[in-house]
Amino acid sequence: MRFALKMRLEVDEHTAAVLDGQSRIANWLYNHLLEEANALRQRYRETQDPDAARVLYTERGLRDRIPALKQEFPFLRAVHSSVLKNAALRLSRAIREYQKGRRGERAGEVHWPRFRSWKRKWFSLLYDEPWKGYALRGRVLELSLGQSLDPDVGQRRQVHVAVRLAEPLPDWFRHEIVRQLRITKEGRVFYAVFTVERELPATRAVGRIIAIDPNHKNLGYGVDTDGVATEIANPWFLKALDRRIDEVKSLRDRCRRKSVPVVHPDGSVSWRPSRRWQKLNAVLDELWRVRREQTKVYLRTVANRLYREYDAVFVGDYTPHGGGISTKMRRAMNNQSLIGRFKETLKWTAARSGKVYGEWEERGTTRTCSACGSMAPGGIPPEEREWTCPSCGRRHIRDENAALNGLARVLEKLEVPCSGRLGGPVAVRTRRAWRFDGLGIREMPGTAGGRVQRHAASRQEIKCGA
Repeated sequence: MRFALKMRLEVDEHTAAVLDGQSRIANWLYNHLLEEANALRQRYRETQDPDAARVLYTERGLRDRIPALKQEFPFLRAVHSSVLKNAALRLSRAIREYQKGRRGERAGEVHWPRFRSWKRKWFSLLYDEPWKGYALRGRVLELSLGQSLDPDVGQRRQVHVAVRLAEPLPDWFRHEIVRQLRITKEGRVFYAVFTVERELPATRAVGRIIAIDPNHKNLGYGVDTDGVATEIANPWFLKALDRRIDEVKSLRDRCRRKSVPVVHPDGSVSWRPSRRWQKLNAVLDELWRVRREQTKVYLRTVANRLYREYDAVFVGDYTPHGGGISTKMRRAMNNQSLIGRFKETLKWTAARSGKVYGEWEERGTTRTCSACGSMAPGGIPPEEREWTCPSCGRRHIRDENAALNGLARVLEKLEVPCSGRLGGPVAVRTRRAWRFDGLGIREMPGTAGGRVQRHAASRQEIKCGA
């Protein structure tokens, strides 16, 4: 199975400027080929020229234009051939996806490719063959950039640049499992993304199982086959980051995006933002990068902890789809919800560790009593976090009841008896809450009512990234 290994790079100012130049040239090539593609598209519409269709709609038609463009624009020789080739293939893939969308061969609406702004998004450098154009010696990564003219001998020579990995590679890393390398930049930070291929371990026998009910008040509430109820707290630290992002974005949007006119040699005019806008935009990009990294660490830490304790994790099939009374609520429930990413992280962690991930149908689990099986008439409003069954009088915590019903459905599907380990059809013996504090998961045992309180256990449960 293929997956990505993302490593941060230590890059000095000179090397950063060189990599930025490589990205600019690749971005220029993409836009130039798109300009040619637009002309070919118009020509094909008017004349049905098969030569235009062959260049425009085949996988390697645009890529085959690169040798001629190198003769016309010699500065393209300064970039490695793999990077240039993949810039063209990237555009060809976008055009073919557009064609598939028009023919109804893929879901969703796909638009014709648009010109890319390098200032808005850095164009990544892709070396798509194993160890062609790059080499790794210890923690030093050497990249081949292309050819430049040596004034002493009057001939072109290969240019290389070296960067250093900020952290050591994992123990399982081997050169023979690397398939490709992509250099990316987020804010002011460079990354090397290795695509590696590893054999996944065989799936183990299922022992301990937990069923998790995903929510918005918390990330999820789970009940396992030993009768332990666990509430997973939302990442509390993201609220402060979101407030800071809103503040900086508000300040930036008050500045002038088009402040300084720039007249080009061909007579065209473009606009450069004000210095304050550029400064605030750089701060905003860094805040977004920090938020992405913290979210990733949070989800992976929770997933690792779950699969350290359990052989199988099953999550309810709930998916946010609109709703919410206020703008703030809709933003939290739809735009900033982590439920989808949490499921993807669990699925990958299960495959990597040889364990099981699955989903169970949530329909009716909240309003169905886990003790007697009767359903509350009219459902239960979202603001009611606890409710009493009108048939048997049993008092339920809303999320815990849904997780218990989900666990029963999972055990029935897996043909595992519900009795025995739980001491009856359904029972919860103990409750606890997990909270991520930046260093790992802290367990809060005996939390009243299954709620996450503002305190932490005296011991640290799991290290980040373990």
